[in-house]
Amino acid sequence: MSSTRSDTSENTATSHKTAVREFLRTHGEVVSKEQLRAGTSVPAWYIDQIASEDSFYTSLNHHGSYVASKHVVGHRSTHDGFWRPEVDDGVAVFHRKEDTKSTLKHLAFRRPSGLTPAEAHDLLDRRCYRPLRKLAEKQEIHAADWQNTTLYLHSWPSRRDDQLLQRQTDQPTDITPDEPTEDGYLYRDELIATFLSVAVSQIQSIPPERAAALVLRQFEGDSFDALERRIRRNHSFREALDYVEPEDVPDGTSLWRAFDKLQPDELRDCLQSMCGELLDDHDHAGEFIIIDGTHIAAWANTREEIENGDVEGASWGKHEGSFYGYKVFLVVDAATELPVAITMETGKRNDTAAFEPLIEEFDERYDTNQLQAALADAGFDSQGNREFCQDRLDCPLLTAINPRRSSPLATIKEEIKELFEEHGEKIESPYDALERLPQEQLSEYGVEAGSVEETYIFQAIKERMHRHLRAGVERVFSRLKSFTGLDRVRARKKDNVETHVVLSAVALVAASLTATLIPISRNTDFAGESMTGQRWMRNLLKSSFHHVNGVLNVSVSPASARR
Repeated sequence: MSSTRSDTSENTATSHKTAVREFLRTHGEVVSKEQLRAGTSVPAWYIDQIASEDSFYTSLNHHGSYVASKHVVGHRSTHDGFWRPEVDDGVAVFHRKEDTKSTLKHLAFRRPSGLTPAEAHDLLDRRCYRPLRKLAEKQEIHAADWQNTTLYLHSWPSRRDDQLLQRQTDQPTDITPDEPTEDGYLYRDELIATFLSVAVSQIQSIPPERAAALVLRQFEGDSFDALERRIRRNHSFREALDYVEPEDVPDGTSLWRAFDKLQPDELRDCLQSMCGELLDDHDHAGEFIIIDGTHIAAWANTREEIENGDVEGASWGKHEGSFYGYKVFLVVDAATELPVAITMETGKRNDTAAFEPLIEEFDERYDTNQLQAALADAGFDSQGNREFCQDRLDCPLLTAINPRRSSPLATIKEEIKELFEEHGEKIESPYDALERLPQEQLSEYGVEAGSVEETYIFQAIKERMHRHLRAGVERVFSRLKSFTGLDRVRARKKDNVETHVVLSAVALVAASLTATLIPISRNTDFAGESMTGQRWMRNLLKSSFHHVNGVLNVSVSPASARR
């Protein structure tokens, strides 16, 4: 019986693989199966089953009709794992997880706020209802009802609870615009120009244009070699960075050396300068600040390095479970949701102990005359922190009560919770709340007039009244992780990790400042590089984010965009 497969030495699977790779290299690294059939001698049976080959991926959209090398997808994909090259049919979508179900499971697990079918459709450029439903039926991911749609989340209860909470805090601020909402766009070369206008006077350790290239890298998640290639092939980037010819662009090694030399404090100077310009234009900026921390994992080559604690500056800590890495602490302006101050500590550093260095960093850089209060969660609840905040910033520190500090405080916390659940709509001041707390009941807990606990009651009521403002810092952390790579650490030296951390905040604020400097309307078409990351929706301040075909989209009202 004859076979359609030929096993002769001239036509082995290895030779087919070589032929496909060569064809890809000469045709922009992505081709259709029809092009392979027409342009190579590779047999049809090999092309039909090419998705099963370890060396090649097929597109997640267009019914898998486009082929790319696994190496190229891994090398050119952005931080979220996607590569979206332009093809004859529009855009072909590839992901490092290779197939649709693995990609959807990865997204449901890794996205901070889970995944809806509509978001999956936007990301993969194909309908995803059926594969998502099958994954949920097999209990590989969890499905939950959310605002008239289905939200797909991590299968672990603790992780999906965090995702649900993040989904709640990711909802855009309720703003009634003065005129109809418009969308707009930011080019990345405009963002580079905005940063350079500040970096020229602030960056001394390396050439400012190389620092601007590193800011660009935060959005793309590129390796240094990939960053070199991206700048070389994009004329608008080279023009913004003042590189006349592709040969003028520094190579990947030079860019890494620039990253290694760049000083975090110089970046903080840039952050201060850009934030100051934005804060000056906002009526309520500087009235309330929010303090919080998150964790990022260390970058290690082997598990043994983690278990032995061999990564410089990293340590085991606890934050939403155990982790090995670092803690990042932010001061966020509540009105603008700008990360105005940022510090990094080792993973085991307690939130309370990290409070004073963070407040000192903020106080040294900003005018605090208008500051009414600092808001924080229970992790920062200590009498020492309250006194330090009052002395240093001349404002109270309003934290949620840490019930582990004492049983009377735990009871007070529960009483206040019940009070606001029952009378929240009627409480307009702390004194309204105090009138509804029976003094006889508080006396049973040993709380007398003038005691520290009574002070805690008053402060706890004020904290409860302003608690809604604290959601802003969670949105900022989400943006830093999702769009400027805060948790994509690719460095081992402690100083380099700190540089990466501050760069993520600088990149986010640079985009915000660019949004205020560029005119609202954009009526021109886009040309040049592929759609991936090319367009930026306007105004990263107080808004919600999502990706569409690799494009960062933000809904915004013109009134807020012009502030």
